[in-house]
Amino acid sequence: MSVLSKVSAGAMVLLALVGANPTAAAANDGGTVPEHPTFTRDVLPILQRSCQVCHRPDMFTPMSLLTYEEVRPWARSIKQRVEARVMPPWFADRTVGRYRDDPSLNDTEIATVARWVDQGAPRGNPADAPPPVAWAAVDTWYHGEEPDLVVTSPPVVVPPNSIETYPEPEMETGLTEDRYIKWIQVMPGESRVVHHVLVYAVRDEEDESAGGGPRGVRELLANRARGDFVGDWFEDGYARLLRKEDRIRLQLHYLPDDERSFTDRTSVGIKFYPPGYEPAYVVTTKAVSNRDDLIIPPGEANARSDAYFTLPEPTRIISFQPHMHYRGKAMTLEAIRPDAGRPELLTDIDRFAWDWQPTYVYETPLTLPAGTVMHVTAYHDNSTANRVNPDPTAAVGWGQRTIDEMNIGWLDYFHISEEEYAALQDEE
Repeated sequence: MSVLSKVSAGAMVLLALVGANPTAAAANDGGTVPEHPTFTRDVLPILQRSCQVCHRPDMFTPMSLLTYEEVRPWARSIKQRVEARVMPPWFADRTVGRYRDDPSLNDTEIATVARWVDQGAPRGNPADAPPPVAWAAVDTWYHGEEPDLVVTSPPVVVPPNSIETYPEPEMETGLTEDRYIKWIQVMPGESRVVHHVLVYAVRDEEDESAGGGPRGVRELLANRARGDFVGDWFEDGYARLLRKEDRIRLQLHYLPDDERSFTDRTSVGIKFYPPGYEPAYVVTTKAVSNRDDLIIPPGEANARSDAYFTLPEPTRIISFQPHMHYRGKAMTLEAIRPDAGRPELLTDIDRFAWDWQPTYVYETPLTLPAGTVMHVTAYHDNSTANRVNPDPTAAVGWGQRTIDEMNIGWLDYFHISEEEYAALQDEE
């Protein structure tokens, strides 16, 4: 079942690939390693599927891997990185759950790359090469059509060797009626200094608590982090809601370059369903987190914090994204069903990287009953063994800066009726 596609920072052709779930076949092993692999016949298809989405011109990666001439100087390094399963980055335990758009290489692919390098990295017959992927420019709306609404942040200058900044500009939408979102894409102006972008719909509502008065309400529409997708594309029948009174707020996190100054203007493009359209299901995002439980002592290598969220209705979980900072080590997502005796492990991120934070989209949405408790467990490493730890002697708590910490598990989901839940249980 396909609900939404998390669209990669690549070509419009990727929409067709994502819909076809090209990585499902690659996740299965059992193939034969060629006796004499060549670049054109055996290695290039692997690079196209799992590497070129990032390793191409104008991206934030250190090299392009589109052609033999570009790949050959890096052959030994590529072998070392794929054998260590460092590249392509994928941090979910492959024995827990099934995911769409998993770029990781199976054992046969890794052995093919290693043998190719060991045999001198031959080019092979150019006629064996697959057609090049038509990667779109980084400033392209990847859905093949122009958005109905574009909001763009004011210019932000990011000087070299400066401090991290977190501006949160708000923009009006100009909507005169509520609209349902078909797709949404985040397009940084300077991705080299934009670590992540959160896109919120914000509005003022009357607070029904004692004293009344307005209160701010915000709902996440999209996010983009390094290593993550650039936006969401919904199948018919599914949508996010943008109300006419909503404003768009961008939470921008800038990491300065060491040498150059950049001026960024980040844009968000939104395509709506036609006016009057009513989806069968409205997708929502929840940040499962517990600031009060996030206490990381100096030198602690395995500081644990726990957060919980109870599903009020039968629900289908679409995806999970962990978010932590430098000291983030691992994160798990469990479901504690009201009729079950023990938690069910849904996702195990056994190796977290603060600068590469993908969203893990389930191959089929997970169906859970009302009353299920979603349990997020975060682990942080504040020891000297953590190579990116800025200060192992510091006691660390919640904060926006990357030298502070967070323990957020983002869930994309939609509610279903009790009747639909019962029918899905019968099918399963």
